[in-house]
Amino acid sequence: MSDRALNFRGHVVVGGELTCRTGLHIGGNRDSLVIGGHDLPVARDPATRLPIVPGSSLRGRLRSRLEMLRGRVRFDSGASETSGDADEIALLFGRAGGKSDFGPSRLLVRDGLPVESDGISSGKREKSTLDWWRMLETDGLGTEVKAETAVNRVTAAATPRHVERVLAGSRFRIEFVLSVYDFWPDEERLLKDLLTSLALVEDSYLGGHGSRGYGRVEIKLNEVPAVSTAKDYEAGRKKSVPLGELKALDDIDADAWVKSVSERLGGDAG
Repeated sequence: MSDRALNFRGHVVVGGELTCRTGLHIGGNRDSLVIGGHDLPVARDPATRLPIVPGSSLRGRLRSRLEMLRGRVRFDSGASETSGDADEIALLFGRAGGKSDFGPSRLLVRDGLPVESDGISSGKREKSTLDWWRMLETDGLGTEVKAETAVNRVTAAATPRHVERVLAGSRFRIEFVLSVYDFWPDEERLLKDLLTSLALVEDSYLGGHGSRGYGRVEIKLNEVPAVSTAKDYEAGRKKSVPLGELKALDDIDADAWVKSVSERLGGDAG
C-alpha cells in the first residue's frame, strides 16, 4: 500500500438471527470438564454458562466456504492461497501472518447470543429462546447429549462418546460490522461477498460433524443495515442500528441492499 492515509469512511452493521435447524456442535473448553461430564461439550459464555455461537467459529466458516468457492484452497495441504494483491477475501477477513499491504481486515463478527426477548416473526409472536430452554427438562440449559459409537472395522471394538449439541430450534442474535475505508471504496463488492458466504454456510453446515447431520442453520438478516459515517461519529450522533423485519437470504435483493448502503456512506452526513 502507498503512503496515502487510510481514511475511515464509516461502519456498516448487519444484524440478524441464526436458527439451528438440526443440533449444533461448536466445541467448547474441555478444561472445565468434570467427572461424568460430556466428552465433547459446546462453547458457552463463561459468565452465564449459556451456549453461544462464537464469532471466531462463524467467521472462520464464512471465510473457508468463500475461499473454496473462489478456488483458493490447495488440495494437497488444505491451506488457502493468497496473493499480494488487494483481493476481496483478504480485504474482508484479513491475512493470517505477515504484513498486510492494504490495511486491516474489514469484517468483524460478534459472538451470537441466544435470543432473550420475545420477537415477532411473520406477524406471529415467538417465545424467546431462553424462555423455551428454561421450560425444557434437559441435562444442560439449551442442549442435548447425543450418544455416538465409533466401531473398528477390523476388530469390531466399539468406542462410545457423548457429544453435546445445541437444541434444534434455538435462535441466536448475530451481528456483522464492516469497516469502510477510502483505500478500497468498493464496499458493495465486500457486502455481496458477505451475503454469498452466509448463503454457502446455510447450504452446508456450521460447527462440527456436519456430514452426520449436525449444524444445519437458517440465517435471516434485517432489511436495512445500519450505517454510521465518519461525520456521524465526529458530530457525536447516536449510533444507528439495523432496522426492518428479518428476511431470508433468498428474499434479499442484494443489488438494492448494497446500493442503499453505498448511497448512505457517500451522502452528506450533515
